[in-house]
Amino acid sequence: MYCPEVYTSMRLLFVRCTTRLALALALACFSVPCLNADYGPQGSHEAAKLNQSGLHYLQKKQYDQAIDSFRKALHIQPEYFEALDNLGKALEASGKDEEAISDFDKAIKIAPENAAAYADKGMALFHEGKYEEAVTSFRQAIERHKDFSEAHNGLGASLLHLGKKEEAIAAFRSSVASNPKNADALENLGATLLAENKAGEAVTFLRRAHALRPGSQEVLENYAAALDQAGQTHEALAAYHKLTSKYPDQPASWAHLGNAYSKSKDYDRAVSAFEKSLTIKQDQPEVLLALGQAQADQGKLGDAIQSYEKCLALKPDEFYALYYLGNAYYAQKDYLKAAANYEKAYAQKPDFVESLVGLGASELAADKFDKAIDIYGKLVPLKPDDANVRFNYGTALFNAGKYREAADSYRQAVRLNPAFAHAHYNLGMALLRLGDSKSSQVEFAEANHLDPQIKPPQK
Repeated sequence: MYCPEVYTSMRLLFVRCTTRLALALALACFSVPCLNADYGPQGSHEAAKLNQSGLHYLQKKQYDQAIDSFRKALHIQPEYFEALDNLGKALEASGKDEEAISDFDKAIKIAPENAAAYADKGMALFHEGKYEEAVTSFRQAIERHKDFSEAHNGLGASLLHLGKKEEAIAAFRSSVASNPKNADALENLGATLLAENKAGEAVTFLRRAHALRPGSQEVLENYAAALDQAGQTHEALAAYHKLTSKYPDQPASWAHLGNAYSKSKDYDRAVSAFEKSLTIKQDQPEVLLALGQAQADQGKLGDAIQSYEKCLALKPDEFYALYYLGNAYYAQKDYLKAAANYEKAYAQKPDFVESLVGLGASELAADKFDKAIDIYGKLVPLKPDDANVRFNYGTALFNAGKYREAADSYRQAVRLNPAFAHAHYNLGMALLRLGDSKSSQVEFAEANHLDPQIKPPQK
């Protein structure tokens, strides 16, 4: 049986698993203005009227009527640059990217020095997923008009899709420098910086984007996330509250609000926000995990266990749910269930040694000393400087009747932490069992000196 005279110790590392829901990275639909040009034949009065009519339809998103008007203008004046470029825009807006590219190429042939057609073509190529070609087209637009903000923004978005993050950031910066009120570029720059863990800088640009587009959900989501990552918790909470107020049916916003409250240790409000998110959408294992953590922090272990188990029902291999479930069961002294979950967690992620620590402590507390000895035998080389591991190993050995090995392990615990009063006491107990009464008294005296509440055993 487990010897009540031998003090036990365990240390479990509670790793906060920050739940990050999807980052809303806005790769905007680039609104590229048609730059005025003085070359190319002028459209007739009738063609100009049709072009203007097409622009009216395009602005109202009546794309079929817009396309019809632009084509009628081109029937009258086939080399009418503006009508060709606008036709491409209308085709692109209606999802006919290949036809749009063809018309942009015709416009470029008529006016090869006009930057707008290159940028518009880049946008169509971008939407086709032809990012390398889009980069080329946007660069051609910039060559002809170096301060073309939308072209720089489109270039950045294309580079980002190609994985060229630093070049993309530079392009977004150029876009913002060319037009400080380009909300698309401000958001893209801020969101990309946020994704690169540069939240402090991202806040600046996303704040400006939000001021320009206060009604944009995506901008507000990124702005709140940047504030959160930058440690500006009060401002982040305000932004998340604004999100949940304006978009109350969005589960991610409530989950983010819950995370922000958890960071500020306001677990009651965190739980409320997580539960609201789950009311809207039940199958969110990451939110159930975060809810369980907040409930555990409240001290409501039964509720936490239910949340972790619901998480695992949706995602059986969720490592942190298994690990935290082990912690919760251990805290409830249900050592068998604790051990089962720590073991599953260790199988999922063998390099996370704390799962093995929890497993060893559970087996030790359940009086399964042989299993505990085996586990701590594995832990010692993994955590050679951990006095608690040496202490628990000694305790398992002691209770298995292996007093000499136990004494050696306690000596290592004392060597690693000379102020470890319980290790001195347990070493004394092991020495006493080995018949070394004189040495044991020295250890008992040192334990009492370090912690006066620890009294030597009665003779």
